[in-house]
Amino acid sequence: MPDQQQITPLDPVSAAIFLLGETLGRTWRFSVTGRSDYDPFHDSGKGLIYAFWHSHLLPLAFYFRNTAKTAVISGSSDGIRAAAVAQRWGHTVIHGSSSHGGTQALRTCIRTLKSGRSIVITPDGPRGPRETAKKGVAQIALLSGSSVIPVSAVPENAWRLKSWDRFMIPLPFSRITIRIGDPLHAGSGAADEIVISRLTERIQEALTL
Repeated sequence: MPDQQQITPLDPVSAAIFLLGETLGRTWRFSVTGRSDYDPFHDSGKGLIYAFWHSHLLPLAFYFRNTAKTAVISGSSDGIRAAAVAQRWGHTVIHGSSSHGGTQALRTCIRTLKSGRSIVITPDGPRGPRETAKKGVAQIALLSGSSVIPVSAVPENAWRLKSWDRFMIPLPFSRITIRIGDPLHAGSGAADEIVISRLTERIQEALTL
């Protein structure tokens, strides 16, 4: 991992999620479409922001395991469990969300990006509304000058949980298409509300399948 970080212990729930992801993940068959010049496996030093909907977390976290990404995850009980799983797959974690720890998380994200490391973030997390981008990603992009790379996972077949995000669990042996969209270049400068709103709208459009 890029940083020495205390590993979050697995409780029974997070242990079950990790075991499920490992077991199912090894049966999934992945293919990647879209921008081949943006490769999450070989992006060291680029400091990119990978954005995807919260419901796509499981297949994307598994597929991009051990790629030294830094995941922005809430400090809630669900977030702690997600962090424990993410760390087992080689990701580091920044705890924070728009509702708790937002300012500190924002600063940490900017430092991480400026150091050349990439982050992953869910624009509709941690509690929705489902597939509705909030302004946090746009703020980070504008203040850091980093580009936003929209990513999605599209499985042939999947279970959908009855959670706020309709969390997606691809069925065993499913074919999953990873779509990497065109980068959204935020530029740098003053992150006023109009600029933030426009970039948030672009992120929303890019992630709407």
